[in-house]
Amino acid sequence: MTQPVWATDPSSLLISEEQYEALSEDVAHSIEVVEGNVIFCQSPTPEHQMVAFRLQTALMAARPSEPCVQVFQDTDMRYAFVNPHITDERKRFTLRRPDLAVLRCIERGSKLTSADVLVAVEITSTNEDTDFVDKKAEYAFQRIPVFLIVVMENTRIHSVEEYRLDWAGRAYRLVTVHRGALTTELPETIKLDVPFSTLEEM
Repeated sequence: MTQPVWATDPSSLLISEEQYEALSEDVAHSIEVVEGNVIFCQSPTPEHQMVAFRLQTALMAARPSEPCVQVFQDTDMRYAFVNPHITDERKRFTLRRPDLAVLRCIERGSKLTSADVLVAVEITSTNEDTDFVDKKAEYAFQRIPVFLIVVMENTRIHSVEEYRLDWAGRAYRLVTVHRGALTTELPETIKLDVPFSTLEEM
């Protein structure tokens, strides 16, 4: 039996930022990169996409006139803070793609980094560990002030978990679990009061 390439050459699963930039758009959009390691992403369901769109719309409508705030959906976010002891440049490259990122406006043509992000939003199922464990720890280390996890159960929103950054420990603290509606005030006085039923509309 022929062994897969990675069985004899683990470095085959490592990718540099330059190699990532050279990928075709459809291939690049199917992966994330954590410390140089390729992570394959599942395609989102229509319900997932609609919740993301509806929540982006609500966030855009709630933005203040000043300062300038943007809301990006499914956009590459490079990590600004990396382990300084890692010498392999490939392993210093991490890129995640939050379902939604709320940020202070960046210049046209700039690449989004975690240092720009005020709120990261992930939409996930109740049995998905990546968002509840990996991304929660990573986003906290990246000093993103607020992390929202929209928890889907089948085709409906079960709850929204709201985490705030404990700056001293650089870890998230669960402040509330929203049920039925997302009612909160986010950084830059972004006030939300949106029923789950509105976010679920197809």
